[in-house]
Amino acid sequence: MTSAKLIHNYQQRCSADYSASIGLPEDYKYPTGNPIRPVPPIQTSTHGLMIIGAYPSARFERHLSPVSKKRRLIPVADNLQPFGTEVYFDGIQVRRLESGAGLTQYILKPLGLKREECWITDLVKVFLYKPEHADSCEDIFPGFKTIVLRPSFIELGSKSISWIRDEIDLCEPKLIITLGEEVAKIVSGSKLSADNLLIPEPFYPEKLNGHKTYYCPHPDACRRSSHWTERMQEIVQLIMVTI
Repeated sequence: MTSAKLIHNYQQRCSADYSASIGLPEDYKYPTGNPIRPVPPIQTSTHGLMIIGAYPSARFERHLSPVSKKRRLIPVADNLQPFGTEVYFDGIQVRRLESGAGLTQYILKPLGLKREECWITDLVKVFLYKPEHADSCEDIFPGFKTIVLRPSFIELGSKSISWIRDEIDLCEPKLIITLGEEVAKIVSGSKLSADNLLIPEPFYPEKLNGHKTYYCPHPDACRRSSHWTERMQEIVQLIMVTI
């Protein structure tokens, strides 16, 4: 059985070494000056369900631009954990982490599982700027420049496989599920479309140490599309038999 000390050691190593291992610059930060740090797994129950998402979001706030005079939503700090449930005030309204709420709604609740009964993690461990994030940040903080890394997710995810394999060794899961098309493609090496890859059928990918795995839609996709909601329901029915 994996000891709590081994898990803690991994969390410390991830926090200290992950960013450099995938080639992030030392000054990778939010426009407010907060460093962008790795978000290691916090829910680390072993021998059960392991959930692998894409990458963590961030805590967003609305700031008034001195240039456009508009209020822009910008990232300001790391999330507390992968798929967390924190609720906070963004300067205008109460905001929640939608992916965390979606994980509960579409996967955990139908399976009758609590977060503490799962190992919940992300393939890429750091927040990734999208082009629109960079534009908003520069509008609020003129002169602020950052590296737009969201288009490099496949490359960064591929560099992160060794970290996930270390987590699998610690978790020794009964079953793994991945969330979203991109994670499934990295793990499987497949170039199939999402509709042909995220299917109600188990796989045993070598990159995940041969563990039984279902490639699931992302909860955000389920929130936007009844097609993916129905596909998730089909997969969840099969997962119930395993766990």
